[in-house]
Amino acid sequence: MDLSHEEMRTLAALLDEVIPSSADGRMPGAGQLGLAEKIAREVAARPGALDAVTSGLHALDRIARGEHGDVFASLEPDARKRVVEQVSAADPVLLASVAFPAYIAYYEHPKVLVSLGMEARPPHPKGYELEPFDETLLDKVRSRKRLFREF
Repeated sequence: MDLSHEEMRTLAALLDEVIPSSADGRMPGAGQLGLAEKIAREVAARPGALDAVTSGLHALDRIARGEHGDVFASLEPDARKRVVEQVSAADPVLLASVAFPAYIAYYEHPKVLVSLGMEARPPHPKGYELEPFDETLLDKVRSRKRLFREF
């Protein structure tokens, strides 16, 4: 991961714009969960993506300073949203590079799983309980003649 401290701070603020916290506070924002480091590693693993993201993060800070006199991470949510819209309209690569890994990391996070009413654990070895399978759904297939030769 080759992002500076300031770039990581900007990335965390951007993640809170990509997946903001819920109005009732039940669901945290992606940046609040500390996912920036994980997203930076994911981005760095894709050729050319880190340069595009770094450039986008710098654009966020440059526009924030120019229009609001402060870095992107220090802006109020409404101002952040406008800056993100500006940057993504000019160059959609930043959001395209960050959104998908952010969604995956977010919905794997234990706090999010618990907020969704799920257990904060991997599905295996315990697994998830499934509804019983209705075998009558296979009756139509079973009644067909064989489509293969037996040897």
